[in-house]
Amino acid sequence: MPIIDWILFRLAAQRLRQRRADFYYDMASALEDKVPLFTILRKYEARGRVRSRGDALLYRHMLREAMGGSLSQALIGLVPNAELILIDALQGGGDNGLARGLYFLSDTVEKVDQMFRTVRKAVVYPVILMVLFAALLTGFSLFAVPILADLLPPERWPPLGKVLYAVSYLVSHYGLLLALGVVGLLVTFGMSLPRWQGVVRRRLDRLAPYSLYRDFSGAMLIVSISSLMRAGVSLRSSLERATRFSSPWMRWHLRQILSRLSSEQSTHFGQAFSTGVLNKALEDRVQDASERRDPIAAFVKIGIGSIDRIERSIQASAGRLNAILMGVAGLTLAGMMAGFFATAFEMQSGITATPTVTSTAPSP
Repeated sequence: MPIIDWILFRLAAQRLRQRRADFYYDMASALEDKVPLFTILRKYEARGRVRSRGDALLYRHMLREAMGGSLSQALIGLVPNAELILIDALQGGGDNGLARGLYFLSDTVEKVDQMFRTVRKAVVYPVILMVLFAALLTGFSLFAVPILADLLPPERWPPLGKVLYAVSYLVSHYGLLLALGVVGLLVTFGMSLPRWQGVVRRRLDRLAPYSLYRDFSGAMLIVSISSLMRAGVSLRSSLERATRFSSPWMRWHLRQILSRLSSEQSTHFGQAFSTGVLNKALEDRVQDASERRDPIAAFVKIGIGSIDRIERSIQASAGRLNAILMGVAGLTLAGMMAGFFATAFEMQSGITATPTVTSTAPSP
């Protein structure tokens, strides 16, 4: 594929991903009216040839992949894996079952995307705050502190001023290394989220910012499993399907859940989810659902209902994290300003004292 076509194809795929809730709804409406899948995609491809070359390339690709009548095969690489798992399971119920499932998926995707936007805001705001604070600290260290050092030797600075000078010295002489260290720490943190496993990670998942990732991933797991169970897939099969498309961290938890389901000590399936993959509130709901008269129906019910609650929980956690960062930044800035003014007052006192000493000196 030529590079221009590839770019147009990727842009069209991105647009489809952003509006996939509407896509699922339109597909469900057409399938409900007995329109074959191949006919629907062919109509979209013909419409794309008139309106957008990228859309035409995208639907042409989907037509090739859907030759066997599989919508999930046509959407590989275009939508999240969790949705592919559900669509693949829905296809076993025929076009009517697929239509009902796509209606359900359309509503679910809108809620999930809203939760994702909440998570993104929770992450972006602290990053912006850290960048602004780092820029302020750098400017203060490179421009304000050297002026004071030229007017008054650092040895004569007050204690707060000496702390300010030490920070300025670190930034001016080792700022690049510090910046590289912070970037490396952030990259390591980002890579550890879907990969790190073990006892230490289980403890860190209770604390921000790891708890934000745990809450979001755990909610997505419950939504995916409840959606599959609503489509008639058993709990064990749903977990096994989710394992194939999950991150190493999630697969670690899923293996433990599957192992606990096989244990004779697990009288209710809710006990199997006590691995740390869910927050305590959602873990309790799953446990309660497993003890109901119809545990499958109860589990499906909390799956969709958990999205709004998890979104509020993430907003609350993000608010606490932002408050902590604001407090740390405020205290640090206040300390810097206190050191700056204390040094300036010390310098002013030295300047005003010099004429006094000169005027009292004996004349020759």
